[in-house]
Formats: sequence, structure tokens, C-alpha cells
Amino acid sequence: MENNKDKQAPMFTVRDTEGAMVAFAIFAIASLATVFLHEILLKSKGFLEALYTIADNFPKIMSAATTLTFIEEGIDVMFQRLRDSLKREKEIKAESEARGEARGKAEVYQEIAAWNARRMEAEARGEKFTEPPPAPPQGTSK
Repeated sequence: MENNKDKQAPMFTVRDTEGAMVAFAIFAIASLATVFLHEILLKSKGFLEALYTIADNFPKIMSAATTLTFIEEGIDVMFQRLRDSLKREKEIKAESEARGEARGKAEVYQEIAAWNARRMEAEARGEKFTEPPPAPPQGTSK
């Protein structure tokens, strides 16, 4: 059975496709409206002449909308990968710290066990045991 953590997420999902379609629609409508308003307001053309200009330049307008969509989706994918990378880095750091803390505790327990074994051997021989117990590890905030 495969571990879900080891599976790599698909690069482009259905939700991403829907987002790209919405972005394209917004860019296309905004581009068409911009050209239309430019023709009517700045060039003082009539309504029909503005529509003819849009019809003549429709492939260019759609090309611009497509380019803007690619740029927007590329930026979105870039930031998603950055978020995923930072999340993975945070998880790895947390796991590493947990392993380090567990290793530190094991070392302390081993020191205590060794100290106690020496203490018990000295008591068994009837000798006075003067060695102090191991100090707690340095740098712990607990």
C-alpha cells in the first residue's frame, strides 16, 4: 500500500483548470471592453465602427487574453509550489526536532542508568558512592 505522503500531487487539477478558464474569461472581456471604449472615447468612432475594429482585431485581443492567462497561472503555480515547499520544509524541521529531542532524552536516560548501575555496584561492594547524579541537559526550556 502506498503512503499518501510519498504521492506527488498532480501539477494541474480540475480546480486549477476552472480558475484558468475564469481568468481567461475575465482577461478576454476586459480586453474587449478596453478596445471598445478606446475606440469610442479616444478615437471618437461610432458604435458600429468600434465593433468592426474589435472584429478585425479579435485574434490579437484573444492572443493577449491568452498570454495574460498563462502569465497569471504561471505566477499562481509558482506561489503554490513555494507554499508547498515551505510547508514541507516546516514539516521536515519539526520531524527533525522531534527526533533530536527523543535522541537527547534517550542519552539522558542512558547516563542516569549508567550512574545508577555504578551506584548499585558501589553499594554492593560496601563502598561509599560520592559521584553526583548526571545534570539535566543544557539548553532545554522545559
